[in-house]
Amino acid sequence: MKKLLLNLVLLTSVSAFSQTTIPFVIEHCKDKMTDKEYYFPQKKLICANPEKTKGFTLVPNFKATDYGIKNNGIICENVNIGNCDEKDSLIILFEDDTKIILTSWNKFNCEGNAYFDFSDTELNDLSTKKINTIRFTNGYTFDALTITLKIQQKDYFVRAFSNQKIEEVDCSK
Repeated sequence: MKKLLLNLVLLTSVSAFSQTTIPFVIEHCKDKMTDKEYYFPQKKLICANPEKTKGFTLVPNFKATDYGIKNNGIICENVNIGNCDEKDSLIILFEDDTKIILTSWNKFNCEGNAYFDFSDTELNDLSTKKINTIRFTNGYTFDALTITLKIQQKDYFVRAFSNQKIEEVDCSK
C-alpha cells in the first residue's frame, strides 16, 4: 500500500511539473494624460553574434481589441547590421525546416528600426512551432546576421502568443 501511495504521489508531482510552463509577461499601462493604452513584452528576444558586436532584438507588438489583446506584428531593432534600414528581411527557420520570410514595411531610417507584419498562417506557425534559426538582412546595405537560437529561446513566440500573463505597470515613469 505504501508503494502504491508513493508511486501515486511521484506520478502526480511529475505530471504537474511537466505541465508547468513559464508564462510570457506582457506589461500593460494606460497613459492618464492621453488615455492611450500600451502593451509591451517584459522581455525581448535578443540575437547577437558571439563577440556581441552586432545583433538584433525582436519584440512582438500588441494592441487592444474588443476581445482582449492581439498581435500587431514584430518590432526589430538592429545594431551594427548596416548603417540605415529599408526593406529589411527576416527569415525564420523552424525546427521542422519550414520557414517564413518577412519584409519590413517601414520607411527608410537610420535608427536601426524595422517593422514586420505577418499573415494569419505565419502567426499560427509562430504560435505553434519552435524556432531554430533567424536571419536578419539589412535591405539597404545587404549586411546580414544569422543566429541559431539557444534552447531556452526557441519557444519565445509560442509563449508570447499562447501563454500570456498581463501585468499592470505605471506609464508615468
